[in-house]
Amino acid sequence: MCSQRQHLSHCVILSVLILWLDLTSGMMNIQLIPQYPVIGGSVTLSVTGITGRIHTFIWYKGPYPDAKYQILTYIIGVSSPQINGPLYFSRARPLPPSSLLISDLHLTDSDNYTVKVQTDTSSVDASVTLTVYERVSKPKVTAPTFLPKENVSLTLTCDTSNAERILWSRGSVRLPSGHILSADNRTVTLHNVTRADSGDYRCEAENPISKSISDPYTVTVSYGPENVQITGQLRVSAGTVISLTCSAGSVPPPSYQWRLNDTDLNIKQNQLRINNASPENQGTYICVVNNTLRTATKSVFVYVNASTAGQPALPSADKTLIIGIVAAVLLLVILAAAIFYLFMVRKRRKKASDTNSLTKIPPRNGQASAPTMEQPELQYAAIDFNKNMPRKQQQEPELQYADVKIKRNMPRKPQEQPELQYAEIELNRNMPRRQQQPSELYENRRVQGPPPPENIIYSELR
Repeated sequence: MCSQRQHLSHCVILSVLILWLDLTSGMMNIQLIPQYPVIGGSVTLSVTGITGRIHTFIWYKGPYPDAKYQILTYIIGVSSPQINGPLYFSRARPLPPSSLLISDLHLTDSDNYTVKVQTDTSSVDASVTLTVYERVSKPKVTAPTFLPKENVSLTLTCDTSNAERILWSRGSVRLPSGHILSADNRTVTLHNVTRADSGDYRCEAENPISKSISDPYTVTVSYGPENVQITGQLRVSAGTVISLTCSAGSVPPPSYQWRLNDTDLNIKQNQLRINNASPENQGTYICVVNNTLRTATKSVFVYVNASTAGQPALPSADKTLIIGIVAAVLLLVILAAAIFYLFMVRKRRKKASDTNSLTKIPPRNGQASAPTMEQPELQYAAIDFNKNMPRKQQQEPELQYADVKIKRNMPRKPQEQPELQYAEIELNRNMPRRQQQPSELYENRRVQGPPPPENIIYSELR
């Protein structure tokens, strides 16, 4: 009882809670063991929550407990406790105090089951729905076509049985949003498919006791032909090969056909090859590309040069080799000419140097030879020639010699230099040298031919 200090509302709540506990403590319930029975297995319909002594329990299979749905009646404490009803089957066996065991389950065993229990104080009943599960079958993805056209819709269907849930995936990931699924997920619709929607699709089916996944279903979105191209040499010589290749983007792979000036060449592949080309092979070549969607064409003009008929054109690699050889030969010729020119220039310079070099001249008659010594060089400061003066015809003068003594250590006295005239100076390097003193230098000059002009002047002779 509530004390006077407690509020009235608290007392009411407490009273209701106590009453509910009393009622639930005696509430009867049926549990399935196992919770998800499988076809061919067994299940126990276990009754719990009964208070008091049980005298009788009756099992029914149907929408409600009625005599026509009775499976069996079991009376505890008598010699023949079981009484079979209209829906009795041998796989059903009572388990005292009030449960029911069903073995070798069939799909037909799935139904609503009710038990009514009579105790020494009351009569109560409880119901449960039994579902016998079967393993899901391996699912399979189907579609109206595995090669849908671009920008049209495609519906995929997952064919399976005994599935309570179906999941879709493409590749290794779940199907992205943007696609329409049916209420039970058995179908998925791809709107305005593109090439990006191509791939492997799978569906996964499952129920409480099993699951299975389908084999991949490959969707290939068809398109094209597009970007038709023809490659090959478009200008060839007569007698050579015409080779053209046609290519295009297309799914499925296209078929090819070649024409020349609208004449079918009966070539059904992407490559065209004509050996020993002639002027008759010149013209417009057309490649016709076709798949299940549409047809596309591409054309090029091939020119055949008839001026080199019978002379096969060299391959580009051979032409390059010949050009390289010719260039190398020209380079060698130029290099040889340069070397020869340098050699001739050097030879001329050496010859001029040999001509201008001075030699020692033998002494005049009657002079004794001096001991052999190293001769000093003959040096000229400057020699001026005036070519504009006319030559005077004169008799050949007698051979004249000039003796010049050079002492390097003696100071020079300024004096007038006599004018010397030379018709020709001949230096003979092969003449034997006369022994003389180191301080003297002799020169032998022999005049031949017509006399030289009178205006040849040596400014200084050392």
